[in-house]
Amino acid sequence: MSAMRRDAYGLPVTTASADALATYDRAVRSLLGWEADALALFRAAAAADPGLALAHAGAAICLFLEERFVEAKQAIEAARAAAATLSARERSHVEAIALWISARPDDAVAAMRAHLATYPRDVMVFQRLYYVYFWLGRFPQMLELTESLLPHYPGDSFVLGTHAFALEEADRCAEAIRTADAALALNPRDAWAVHALAHALYESADFDTGVTRLPPAIHPCRGLNWFRNHLLWHLALLHFARGEYARAATISRTVFERAPSSIPGDLHDSISLLWRMELAGQPMGARWTPFVAIGRERMNRMGLPFHVAHVTMALSAGGDVPGAEKHLAMVRERAPKDPSGLVGDVLVPLLDGLQAFAAGDYARTVARLEPLRPRIVELGGSRAQRDVFHDTLFEAAFRAGDAERAGRFLAERLARRPDHFWRTRAA
Repeated sequence: MSAMRRDAYGLPVTTASADALATYDRAVRSLLGWEADALALFRAAAAADPGLALAHAGAAICLFLEERFVEAKQAIEAARAAAATLSARERSHVEAIALWISARPDDAVAAMRAHLATYPRDVMVFQRLYYVYFWLGRFPQMLELTESLLPHYPGDSFVLGTHAFALEEADRCAEAIRTADAALALNPRDAWAVHALAHALYESADFDTGVTRLPPAIHPCRGLNWFRNHLLWHLALLHFARGEYARAATISRTVFERAPSSIPGDLHDSISLLWRMELAGQPMGARWTPFVAIGRERMNRMGLPFHVAHVTMALSAGGDVPGAEKHLAMVRERAPKDPSGLVGDVLVPLLDGLQAFAAGDYARTVARLEPLRPRIVELGGSRAQRDVFHDTLFEAAFRAGDAERAGRFLAERLARRPDHFWRTRAA
């Protein structure tokens, strides 16, 4: 019969195997740290104790994030079966994760909030809720979450790092930098804290400090999954903001184009870098070719709206007009099935506007994108990531010769973050 032990966060876990629990704790730390071995560790913990429901749930999370949806469903069903006779905490944990994996975000949010109200130190549920908020564009709720739970995690770099990023997204960049630095003092390998620091320096327009501090901050983050590439994307973005387009393009070639990846995180970073270069008048030409091929393969995967938009960007900028039109038609067809209305009201006109920009129809781009501005946040992604859509609108206004709009957009953009490109646009 399984015994009750406690995990690294002091929560009771039903298992008779000390080895299984130790491996599970390592897996949790790996998941929090964006390390590549998280799935293998969760599976090893489940193999050591097949009744360890939380290990099956952790594996399901990793599989879902890798878009291995059939395997993720199998893993979460194994977690449910194992949890059926376990503690209320373990059953509640598994069910909250299961709702997320079942693509029921609102139900998952409610279940996770209720779970954390009773078990605030259940860090895996905390992390999932945080990222659900991120991809729903609910940044005030994300900050509220970290503020409310931070006192339950004294001395924990991972939670400090999540709080730092939430502060940055709330435009509290000085606090974000201090908090990220505090997290990194506790754990120099905390990749999300490095990420929060990169965002805060970028949004503060402290590009010089960013390109100096980021490389040595990234270096200790060993064993990462695709997230290491994302940190390097931030370095490229800082160089881009300084007007160092050749340096940004070199990072893109080295990190993303040498072995083009269809992993969603890699893919939208790759595509957005190339698109930004095009916005800055740097034609990418044949460099789009591998991403057009990946975009064609991903057309049938609806996925997150943010990722869907980047598929259209690759198809359109890469010259596959029939593919881009087919993709838009597929999204239009799916729009009535979306109860939130986001697909029909935001994603469809966004894709249309992006296609128009690639085709040189800048007036249509402005007409399609300007009404979406208040709702772009609902696509999820960070402020820095969503800028690619806003900057497309702003550049379209310039290229359309719409002086009034262009001037208004430019003043707004410079007031927020005076990147080199927009400063030279003002000259």
